[in-house]
Amino acid sequence: MAPLIVLVIIFLSVFVLSPSSSSSVAASPELTAKVCNGNPSFSTQDFCLKTLANPKAAAAKNIKELTVAIMNIAAEEGQTTLNLIIEMEKKAASPGSLAALKTCEEVYRYGVRSFGMIPKELDEDPQSANYDICVIGPEFNGCDQALAEAKVNAPQITQANKDLLTYSAMGGEISTELYK
Repeated sequence: MAPLIVLVIIFLSVFVLSPSSSSSVAASPELTAKVCNGNPSFSTQDFCLKTLANPKAAAAKNIKELTVAIMNIAAEEGQTTLNLIIEMEKKAASPGSLAALKTCEEVYRYGVRSFGMIPKELDEDPQSANYDICVIGPEFNGCDQALAEAKVNAPQITQANKDLLTYSAMGGEISTELYK
C-alpha cells in the first residue's frame, strides 16, 4: 500500500501540481505527504490530496499560505452549504425539520465567519489561530446531530459537514508548523 501512496504523491506532484499546469507554485511532495499521509482525523487521503490539488492550495508557497488557502476553500464550501440550508428552510416539511435546519444554519454561519477570520489571526497569533482552526470543525457535528434527531435526510449537508470537519483538521495539522 505504501508504494501506491508514494506513486500517487509523485504523480500529483509532477503532473497535477506542477507549475507548468498553472502559473503558481505547487505544494511540495514533502508537504503533501506530511499533511495527507496517515492522519486519522482526515476523512480520506483522497480528499486531502484533492484539496491540496485545488489551484488555491497548489499556489501556496509556504505553510501559512497553504493554511490560508484551505481556510478560504472551507469558507467557500461552507457558504455554498449555508445557502442550500437557507433554501431548504423555506421548504421544511415539519417544525422539527425546520428546527434542525435552523441549527445547521447557526453552525454554518459560525463556521463560515470563523474560517474567514483565520487568515488575519495567523498574522497576529499563529498559536491561537491553530487552536481556533481546530475547534471550528467539531461544531459541524451539532448540525449532523440535529439532522439525525429530526430524521432529516440531507446528504449534501451531511457530506459538507464531513468535508468542513476535514478542512479544519487539515488546517490544524498544517498550521501547527507555524509556531514550532
